[in-house]
Amino acid sequence: MIDDTVYKIALAAYFHDIGKFAERAHIQKDNSDELKAGFYPDEKFLNDNMDIYQPHFKGKYTHKHAVYTAAFIDRIEKLLPRKFNKGEWGLDDSFINLAAGHHKPETPMQWIIAMADRVSSGFDRNEFNDYNNEIKVQNYKRTRLLTIFEGISTNGNWKEDNLEAYNFRYPLKELSPENIFPIKKEEFKSIDSEQASKEYSELFFNFINSLEKLIHKQNIPLWFEHFDSLFMIYASHIPAATVGRVIPDVSLYDHSKTTSALASAIYLYHKQKGSMEIDQIRDYEGKKLLIISGDFYGIQNFIFSEGGSTNRASAKLLRGRSFAVSLISELASDMLCREIDLTSASIVLSAAGKFTLIAPNTEKTKNSIKKVEEKINDWLIEMFLGESALGISFVEASCGDFTSEKFSDLWDSLGKELERKKYNKVNLEKHGGIVKGYLDQFNNDLHKKLCPFCGKRPSSPDVEGDSLLGDEKSACKICKDHIYIGTNLVKAARIAVTVVDAEIYGSKLSEPIFGEYQVSFDVTGKLIDLADKGTLLKYWDVSIPKDAIISKDITAKFINGYIPNYDKSDLYEGRYLAGRKSEKKKLEMIEQIKADINEKVPKTFSHIASKALNFTDKQDKFTGVEALGTFKADVDNLGLIFACGFKHFSLSRLATLSRQMNNYFSIYLPHALSTNEGGFKDIYTVFGGGDDLFLIGPWNKIIDFATFSNKKFSEYVCSNKQITFSAGLSINKPGEPVVSISERAEDALMKSKNNDRDSMTLFDETVKWQDFKKLDEIKKTIEEWLSKGFISNAMLFKLNTFSNMAKQEKEIKDSKSGIQMEELECFKWHSKFRYNLVRNVGKDCEDKERAIKEVEKAAEWLMKYGGAMKIPVWQIIYNQR
Repeated sequence: MIDDTVYKIALAAYFHDIGKFAERAHIQKDNSDELKAGFYPDEKFLNDNMDIYQPHFKGKYTHKHAVYTAAFIDRIEKLLPRKFNKGEWGLDDSFINLAAGHHKPETPMQWIIAMADRVSSGFDRNEFNDYNNEIKVQNYKRTRLLTIFEGISTNGNWKEDNLEAYNFRYPLKELSPENIFPIKKEEFKSIDSEQASKEYSELFFNFINSLEKLIHKQNIPLWFEHFDSLFMIYASHIPAATVGRVIPDVSLYDHSKTTSALASAIYLYHKQKGSMEIDQIRDYEGKKLLIISGDFYGIQNFIFSEGGSTNRASAKLLRGRSFAVSLISELASDMLCREIDLTSASIVLSAAGKFTLIAPNTEKTKNSIKKVEEKINDWLIEMFLGESALGISFVEASCGDFTSEKFSDLWDSLGKELERKKYNKVNLEKHGGIVKGYLDQFNNDLHKKLCPFCGKRPSSPDVEGDSLLGDEKSACKICKDHIYIGTNLVKAARIAVTVVDAEIYGSKLSEPIFGEYQVSFDVTGKLIDLADKGTLLKYWDVSIPKDAIISKDITAKFINGYIPNYDKSDLYEGRYLAGRKSEKKKLEMIEQIKADINEKVPKTFSHIASKALNFTDKQDKFTGVEALGTFKADVDNLGLIFACGFKHFSLSRLATLSRQMNNYFSIYLPHALSTNEGGFKDIYTVFGGGDDLFLIGPWNKIIDFATFSNKKFSEYVCSNKQITFSAGLSINKPGEPVVSISERAEDALMKSKNNDRDSMTLFDETVKWQDFKKLDEIKKTIEEWLSKGFISNAMLFKLNTFSNMAKQEKEIKDSKSGIQMEELECFKWHSKFRYNLVRNVGKDCEDKERAIKEVEKAAEWLMKYGGAMKIPVWQIIYNQR
C-alpha cells in the first residue's frame, strides 16, 4: 500500500498551477448564473491570503496564480475526495498549503514542490534564483498554446524566441479528435481580451462540471487516475507559462503531471535517506533521481504468432493480441510504481509498448526494478516461451541534469542504456537452453493437444468448449484470453483491472497478467463494491466515440484501435456474395451476417477484402480484385527529434512531444476511420500509437488512406519538413497468414526508410510522398483517358511494359559497371511508345489528334518516374479486372 503522504505530495504538486486555469477564467461575476457564481474564487479569500501564498517584488505582489490555487481548492472542496482536507491525511502541511505555497515555500514539503516545479520547467540555478522576480506580463489571456512541432529542428535552425516567429496555435478547447490540430495564428487575431476571458471561463466551468461527475472519490488512487485523465482533456491546450521570456509550447497538463512525478521522487528520496531538510532539498547537484524506461521486446512475434488459425476468429485474435501489448506495458509500469511506492502520475511517458517514469535514486528503488523485471520476465518466458520480454533500464540524475543545457545529454544516456538492454533482455543463467518440461505438457487427447490458434502452447481443459473458440473447441488459456479481449473490445466501452482474487462473477481472463492483474469487461454492477474494497485497480474507457467526445467520468485510455463491425449495409450491397453461385450458400451467409450485426462481430478479413470490389451498372456484377492491403508506417528519425530537435529541452517538453505524437495515431486516426472520414470504415487497425501504425483493409481503399494519412500528418505537424513518416504497403490474398502479410508490409516499409525516408513503397516501387501524390493525379488522368476512349486496355498494358523498360534504362545510366549488349533493349521504349501513340491512341474517339497530344504526356511521366509508373497503372488494371 502506497504511503498517504506520497499521494498528498503527488496531488498537491499536480494541483500547484491549477490557479492559472482559475485565474484566467476569472471575469466579472455574472449574478444571473448562480451555478458559475458559486465556483468563482471568493474575493475576500483572495485578499486575505495574498501574503501567505504570493511573493513580493518592489513592493508589489507577484504570481497571482498561487493564491488562486488556494482559492480553487477552498472553493471546490466538496468536489474533491474528503481526505484532501482532513488533518490526519499524510504528514505535516495541509493539502492547500502544499499546493499553493510553491512560490513562497517555508517548509520542507513545500520546498519539494517548489523544486519539482522549477526542475520540470528546466530552470538552472540562476533562473531558479530569479524565478520570483517581477516578470513583464504579456496579454496572457489571449496567448494560446504554440505547437511544439513547429519549433522542432534537427539541424539547429530553430525559430527565434518570440511569438511572432510561430505561425500556428492550438484552440483553447477541450481535447478531442477534431481539436488536436493546430490553427493558423491569423484566425486568433480577432480574439480580444474579453473573448479570450470568456473562452477560458467556458472551458473552466465545463471542467468544474465534469469534476463534479468524476467517480470513485472514496478511492484516492482510482480518483487520481480519473482526475489525471480529466485534466488532460481540459488542460492539454492551456499554455503553462504565458509571462516573461518564455515560449508557450508546454501545456499546463504536461507541466502539472511532470511536476507531480518529480515531487513524488524527491520526497521519497529524502524520506528514505533521512535528509528532509530545506538545504538538502534545494541541492541541485546530488543524484537524487532515476529516470526509468521499460520496453516490451518482441511485439511483432507476440502479435503475429505463426501457426495461428485463419478461421473466423483470426481478426478477433489479432485485435486481442495487439491490445494485450498495451495492457502488458501499462500494467508493467503500474507494477513498478506500486513496488517503488509511486503513484500513476509518476509515469511521464507511455505509448506503443514503452514507458518512462521518474523515481527516487535509492537502493529500495533499484531492488524494486530488479524484482519487478524478474517477475514479469518469468511470466513472459513461461507464457510466451522466450519470444517476448520486458527490459527495464535507468540512469541516475540530479536536479541540475534536468536544465535545458544538460537534459539532452541525460536523455541520450538513457537511450544508450536502453540499447544495451536489448542485448541482455532476460537472465540466460535462469532461462537459457531448452524450455524444461515443454514436451511433457502434450499428449494426444483433446485436453493436451497443440493449441490450434498459436501452435505453441498446449490446449487447456479449463477453456475447452468455450463459446468464444467456435469450431476449434479447444485452445490454450492465452489464446482464449486474446480472443476474449478481441471479441469484447468492439462491444464494451469500458474495461476493469482488478486484483486476482477480486469478486468478479462475469467473464474475465483465464490467465491473469503477471499472475497479479485480472481483466474484465463485465463488472459494471460491482464497481462501487470493488472500489470500496480497494480491489478495483483500474477502470478505463477504451472506446472510440463517433461524437468526438472523450469520456470524462473515468480514465480515458487511447489504446484501442478502430475495428470495422458488420452493419446493415453489408446485407444488401452484394460484394461479399459475388462469385458465390449457390443460392443456398448466399442465404446462409446473409443469415450469418445478420447474427454478426446483432452480436457486434468484427468483419472477417475475407469480407474486408471483398470491399475492394467495384460496383458496375449491372446488379451483382463487380470489377476489381478481392484482396487486402497491408499498411505499415512510422515517424522518421524520431530518436533524432527527441535527442536534437529542441532548442530548449526539458522534461515537460519531452512529455508534451511524446503525448502529442501519440495523439495523432491513437486519437485522431481511429476517429477518422470510425466516422468514415474519407470512406475508410472498412479498414482494420492492428495497432496504432506512439509513432507507428499498422492497418489492414481493402487494397484500393487503403492506398487512398495512405495519401490521406500523410496529408493529415503534415497538417498536424505544421508542415515541418523535418517531421515526416514513411510507409510501406503490400497487396495480399485474404487467406494469407497474418505473419506473412506483416513481413511483406515490413519489407516495404524498410524500403521506404532506406530511400532517405519521407517515402512510400507500393508494388515494390519506392517514391517520395510528394511524388506519390502526383502519381495519384496521374492515375486519375489515365482513368479519364480510358473513359473518353483516348486509350484502350491494351495501351494500358503497354504503359506497364514501358514502365519496366524505363526503369531498366535509368538503372543502366546510373550504373558504374559495364553494360551488356542485350541490356540495351530497354532503351527502345521511347520509339515503341511513339509507335503505339500514333497507331493506337484515339482510335475510339472523335478527335484523334487531341487524344495523341494528351497521351503524349505519358512519355514525360515515364522518363521522370520510370518503374514507379506501375503505381498508377497497376491500380487501374487491378480495379478493372
